[in-house]
Amino acid sequence: MADYVPALKARMGDWQYYITVMKLGKIARECQIAEEIRPNKELNELIQREITGRVAKEMVPYLVNVKQRFYGALVVAVYGGEPEFSQVTVDEHPLIDDDDERHSYGFGLLRFDGSQIYYALDGQHRLRSIQEAIKINPDLAKEEISVIILKHEETPEGLQRTRRLFSTLNRRAKPTTAGQNIAIDEDDAIAIVTRQLVKENALIKNLVSIKLGTKQIHQNKNDYPYITTLAAFYETNEILLGCYDGGLEIDQGFKQFRPSNDELESYYTFLEQIWILMLNKCPGFEPVVNGKKKPGDLRRYINDDGSIPFNEKGKPIAGGNVFARPIGQYIVAEVIKQAGIQGKSIENAIDAIMTNVPMDINLAPWKNLVWNPSTQRIVGSKSERALIVSLISHALGLKVNVKIRELKQKYRDAIEDQKASLLPQINWSGNSHANEVDDEENE
Repeated sequence: MADYVPALKARMGDWQYYITVMKLGKIARECQIAEEIRPNKELNELIQREITGRVAKEMVPYLVNVKQRFYGALVVAVYGGEPEFSQVTVDEHPLIDDDDERHSYGFGLLRFDGSQIYYALDGQHRLRSIQEAIKINPDLAKEEISVIILKHEETPEGLQRTRRLFSTLNRRAKPTTAGQNIAIDEDDAIAIVTRQLVKENALIKNLVSIKLGTKQIHQNKNDYPYITTLAAFYETNEILLGCYDGGLEIDQGFKQFRPSNDELESYYTFLEQIWILMLNKCPGFEPVVNGKKKPGDLRRYINDDGSIPFNEKGKPIAGGNVFARPIGQYIVAEVIKQAGIQGKSIENAIDAIMTNVPMDINLAPWKNLVWNPSTQRIVGSKSERALIVSLISHALGLKVNVKIRELKQKYRDAIEDQKASLLPQINWSGNSHANEVDDEENE
């Protein structure tokens, strides 16, 4: 049975293509993934990438639950069906140019003989999510999506040509950066509250660089006024929200659906209070909080007599306060999260950390784990970051997922010092073991 599709005919480069609109139900029934049509695992036959779990976890819930759902156009290749395009002449209208070459304006009907097969050249994840979402909510089949149709030649040359286009559409598409996503996302609660903190809190907004695309703070003129970037601030807030109300599960689903305004306000208040406590209690931060110093001043090495040494190029040697850098904020936030999840007072935990854990990046537990004192650079990976979290958590008397003997050995091995000791136990309201002596710690 012949199939007629209303379409606009267009051309770019040596591709002729057609733009149309299809019901989601039709797309779900008739458009397929390339592997379903030609199940051939030889490399030169593969056109599509493997469909991932992102469809089930993020995209199907989006289609089913979000009223403002919207997908961009699918690019669909078609083979078979003997496509034939018939132009439709536009009736005379005073707003239409009389130029004969534009008289049809590319309007027409694309006719297939019924044997055609469509497959997604760009949009395979969207296609699969549409197919799965309709199973949950059949009414979605009535909605529409724009489709770009290209004729696919069933020859080796045609396959090569189509693969090249697929590669162009996918490999060269540049995704938005983390910073850009944070700046525009209206569903992710963390992004929303992060923007709100930077916009509304007078202290915080002066300490967060809004440059996009990086989490790093450097000791240069541009970064001198800041302690973090928008992307790094977002990451720290995500960690801290993990202990909201005793423990908040933050996954892709949490980030995909906008909470109520009351919930957003509660998240904002929770994070604002924590940041104000950390900034006010962190040793050395008072001049920054009062506007008498810039954060860059805190990222300098200071001699015991209070003088600032310079390197051979005449520049101050880097060092100073770890909390004036994103890495320090990540680690402190992780410890606070552990305290909150374990039912401890977050305010008291912040006070205990800032009062008892050295914030000098050239001292333990930072030195030789996340800071190289020779090169004056941030080093280490997530494993070193997690090790410091465990070291501070143990000092606070919090539960850690490693035996004390193993923790000490991991620390000694990491800093290459077999005589190194763990941080001393901290006496605070959340530590019931502060006065106990652990034989393993005295080895």
